Amino acid sequence: MALSSVSITDIHVNDFQGSLANDIYNGLNPPDREPKSMPTLLLYSTEGLRRFEDITYVDEYYLTNAEIEALTMHAAKIVNQIPENAQLVELGSGNLRKIEILLNEFERKKKPVKYFALDLSLEELQRTFAAIPSRGYKYVKCRGLHGTYDDALIWLTKPENRQCPTCILSMGSSIGNFTRPEAAQFLKRFSELLGPSDSMLIGIDSCKDPEKVFKAYNDSQGVTKDFYKIGLSYANSVLGFQAFRKEDWEVTGLYDKSDGCHRAYYVPKKDITFKGVVLKKGEKILFERAFKYGPEDCEELFNQALLTPVAQFGNSTGEYYLHLLLSCCLEMPTRAAHYAADATPKVSDFESLWKAWDMVTISMIPKNELLSKPIRLRNALIFYLGHTPTFLDIHLTRATNGIPTEPAYYHSIFERGIDPDVDNPEICHAHSEIPDEWPAIGEILAYRDAVRNRTRTLLRDGKMGRRLAEALWLSFEHEAMHLETFLYMLLQSDKTLPPPGVPTPDFEALAQQSTSNSTLNAWFTIPEQQISIGLEDPGSDVIPKQSFGWDNEKPKRTAVVPAFMAKARPITNGEYARYLEQNHIMAIPASWIDLAPRTNGNKQNGYVNRASSLTSGDSQTNRTNASASKDFLEKFAIRTVFGPVPLKWVLDWPVMASYNELQEYAKFVNCRIPTFEEVRSIYKYSALCKSKETNRVPSLTNGYSDEVNGIDRGFTKLVDPAKDMHGNPRTPDHQPVQSHSANPMPVYIDLDDDCNVGFKHWHPTPVTQNGNRLSGHGELGGVWEWTATPLHAHEGFKAMDLYPGYSGMCYNIL
Repeated sequence: MALSSVSITDIHVNDFQGSLANDIYNGLNPPDREPKSMPTLLLYSTEGLRRFEDITYVDEYYLTNAEIEALTMHAAKIVNQIPENAQLVELGSGNLRKIEILLNEFERKKKPVKYFALDLSLEELQRTFAAIPSRGYKYVKCRGLHGTYDDALIWLTKPENRQCPTCILSMGSSIGNFTRPEAAQFLKRFSELLGPSDSMLIGIDSCKDPEKVFKAYNDSQGVTKDFYKIGLSYANSVLGFQAFRKEDWEVTGLYDKSDGCHRAYYVPKKDITFKGVVLKKGEKILFERAFKYGPEDCEELFNQALLTPVAQFGNSTGEYYLHLLLSCCLEMPTRAAHYAADATPKVSDFESLWKAWDMVTISMIPKNELLSKPIRLRNALIFYLGHTPTFLDIHLTRATNGIPTEPAYYHSIFERGIDPDVDNPEICHAHSEIPDEWPAIGEILAYRDAVRNRTRTLLRDGKMGRRLAEALWLSFEHEAMHLETFLYMLLQSDKTLPPPGVPTPDFEALAQQSTSNSTLNAWFTIPEQQISIGLEDPGSDVIPKQSFGWDNEKPKRTAVVPAFMAKARPITNGEYARYLEQNHIMAIPASWIDLAPRTNGNKQNGYVNRASSLTSGDSQTNRTNASASKDFLEKFAIRTVFGPVPLKWVLDWPVMASYNELQEYAKFVNCRIPTFEEVRSIYKYSALCKSKETNRVPSLTNGYSDEVNGIDRGFTKLVDPAKDMHGNPRTPDHQPVQSHSANPMPVYIDLDDDCNVGFKHWHPTPVTQNGNRLSGHGELGGVWEWTATPLHAHEGFKAMDLYPGYSGMCYNIL
């Protein structure tokens, strides 16, 4: 059927004509010393749009051919990036000759989508839809939106218009008509509407050849000048009288290579006056800008617009690119009912994870650094870009008895990475072969997209048994864990870029605020408790109601944890710095940077090299206000994704160090690292205290400050590792499986404002404000905690069928 009958919706909210008239008067009567201007929108009347179509056939106007070439070359790749049943909303569609290339590819791939064309001109929408071949589409549903960009923004905010993934398109180069700050703000307004499954595809002119650009806007046939003068006629229509006569005006253009912009001006041939507007002969009146964007310009644009680039599709000369972008805004749910609604992750869960993954792996490290090894004992960064989709594909293939996604040989090089023993790197588990040369990044990303589309299709089909459901869960958790892997590897690189769109925090101001909020780090007595550990598996053919689990999380078991005492919150950088200085320890944690490196062969990353033996901790060591000397603090900084932050500004952050380093610190302050069971007991008691609102100091039953605990209560000797500080036996590691508790601990918890999770912050946060309350699960400032329990097989342990090497590999090495 013909497309002339396509439904077109009027989405106008405001009086466009009246607003445009005001813009004309305001531009011609600017504030003092401001240059005069007229709105670029005057060019895009119905008559103007038709004349602009003639420009697209002019040889000197390189942009249309460049865009058509880019679309023809990459249509299949672009279509692969957009999920089925998505809606495409094109801003300023104009002639559909170019977008038709993309729509035809959706049709060829039998991928259903809805296409919405937005335009100012109702006549042009009707005409251009009618021009599409009459065969019609089966998988592409076309609709028209009659309105402005602002109207489209309002339309997109309505829930009824956002029932499916949305891709916002700007296929020409109209983004160049804005100033660079205006362009960023324009894109930002749309990026703020994007959800995890949404994207933007933005066309950008990257040609900065002065002669070529000038000829494109000043063609030898005069077609462009005629198009420009139509804008004067439309201005008359908007104003309601003839303020501008074409014969009284000239058009001139100029390309300024210093800022990469072509500017077009109306120039009156004589003095012109109307309704308070005075225009002098020869005066330049700016009406169109065309900014060109090189790679650095694009990076700055996307950063300011809070967008993350995930792919770009260029023509053969690199003069024009279509950029696929995601919003930088990571909205991770923190309520258990939302982030763990089902045992099997949904499409939206994967989309959120992939969005975060792409931001970290693509936008936070230069492409030329992907072959680097920030941690020398592990694979290069590029390995992880291939590893996560390969792992997913392997498990989907096994679960469905299907065929591997091509290139299938990725299964042999990306299945498993290397993570050797730090003390003896010769000890290492079996791993994938490391090729002489890793595949090209573009090839890896294309593979990633193909595997993601495979995942989307399986999730949409909804036909899922236990094996496939568990494979999806397993792969989801695996990718989430490697997102952390990649981040802590980036922390070890000096080439890491800040997360796009995230402003650098004022660390000095945050430090001042933290200091004012600090409280003494109190002791809490954790009473004897019965705790539950792990999950019960309902059976190999049953999808669990709440959650799957890794093999080291099963079976469900119960332990009795004797009473012990624990500090309210974690060790801080400030406390650890005091310990290093007091004991003349020169080795620092891998999370620190020595600003004045010494060449004495000191080891780092968990090795201790002392200039003197440890001294016993004194009563000042554990106090919140205890700190190393100013001279000592000035020597160090802490690694963050925003670059090094002076240690003196992050004294209240939890220290990130190796087990060996923290074990030595614990001995120094006459304490020890808790066991796994004790940490679980802390979590349970903290939750209980919250529910009863009894975890605040002063308390008659708990929360002792250092003045009445620790050294002053007689703990002057290092604690026996087999006993707690009262001299009682510590909780045994891996107690036998017991009968289930009548009141089991929850598998998932709500992560409130005290939990630095879900990219709320891109750095650790202070913990010293919590010295008077017992920190619970996820409340340690955004870091993981060590336990003193070695990873060994517990009673009832059974390697998981889908991934038997998960824990077994660790047990074999240990």
